[in-house]
Amino acid sequence: MAREYGFTQQERNQYFLPTKVYSSWGRDINSDFFVLYVYDLSGNLLISKIMGLNEVDFENDGDFIDINVGQHLRDLGFREGEYDVHYKFLRRLAGRERTVYVDSLGKVYDGKVSRQVINKQVRFFKDTGNQNDKSTQEELFIREMKYKLVETSPNRDEFILELDSNISNPEYRNEFVEMGQMIEYQPINSNNSGLIKFDSKEKNILEFDIDDLDRGFTQNMVGGQIVIPNMFKVTGQEDVDNDDVDVDDDDLDSVDEIDYDSMSNADLVELANQGDDEANAELQERSDGFS
Repeated sequence: MAREYGFTQQERNQYFLPTKVYSSWGRDINSDFFVLYVYDLSGNLLISKIMGLNEVDFENDGDFIDINVGQHLRDLGFREGEYDVHYKFLRRLAGRERTVYVDSLGKVYDGKVSRQVINKQVRFFKDTGNQNDKSTQEELFIREMKYKLVETSPNRDEFILELDSNISNPEYRNEFVEMGQMIEYQPINSNNSGLIKFDSKEKNILEFDIDDLDRGFTQNMVGGQIVIPNMFKVTGQEDVDNDDVDVDDDDLDSVDEIDYDSMSNADLVELANQGDDEANAELQERSDGFS
């Protein structure tokens, strides 16, 4: 039997996808990250690690991601054995994996902080440079820029989050609200990039010139609806009034006359606002009758 070199078919099915999947992952340097999961061959999770973009290499202008699985495992202390390794490529929508100092009003404080032990408890204060003046010290509190997990459904497909009421940071609160809203995509406009136009041959296809640093569309946008505000289809029939319409005098005679006497005051006011002199006269006559 001939010996086969290279990957087996099972390994090919595991390591390679039959088609190329578009993703803008890696373009958003502030929010993109990935998580490494290591399992034993029985499916038990051994360890997980959150990793940044600096721990992978991008090739061919970002078309391919080069992952050094062996080095990642060695960095976690695995030197030998067989493991099942999973990677999840994620983008942060809201919240951050960091702690901050907030004042009594919930505002995030980024200045210098002094640490004091009072009644055997560690407390934090704004560093004003004068530690002797206790009356001017303002206490700070450590909070996490995360959202509280209140409840999870039995199948873990749904969950309820809530804000930390002790944090009043606008970014922290706005991101929480925007998680369930329509995605508003703002392209980078530089060097004539960020522009769209219809294809010259395929009128139903939009072309988009994207900047190299633009995160672009995401995979979960595929199949969705693109809404372009202030876009109109021009047919040549816009802004047409009745000045260019020929109306026969006989047709004018056949038009029913408006019975202003039977109309309500509200209807008369509306017509008068549109410039109807007869409606205005009728309103004036009715007002004279009550004077």
